[in-house]
Amino acid sequence: KSDPSNAIILHDSQNALRKKLRKAFLDVQDSDSPVFEIINHIILPKLGSMRVTPKPEFGEPSEWNDIDELTKAVSNGDLHPFDLKMATADSLSEILEPLREHFDSNNQLMNQIMEITG
Repeated sequence: KSDPSNAIILHDSQNALRKKLRKAFLDVQDSDSPVFEIINHIILPKLGSMRVTPKPEFGEPSEWNDIDELTKAVSNGDLHPFDLKMATADSLSEILEPLREHFDSNNQLMNQIMEITG
């Protein structure tokens, strides 16, 4: 069973996802790093692209639709790993929003899930 403080839960809020991804380790030289895997296998197929918006003093927003280009930009320092992790959290939040709304409107369902998972 995964640790809920680290695992991505389908009904996590955007803030919870940001907190979890903030703590996530991202090996910028490893294209199989979990953050890159989430982007490659979930975000890009579902959304088509991912927007990275750093604080204005750290750069301009950028749009990414190719995992190889994105991985290269992070590994060579053109894109900061923190900005990528926050964009990953925000994109996941967008994807999971319908599930979150469903669970929010069906408290009984959520209670049943919590009974099963502990």
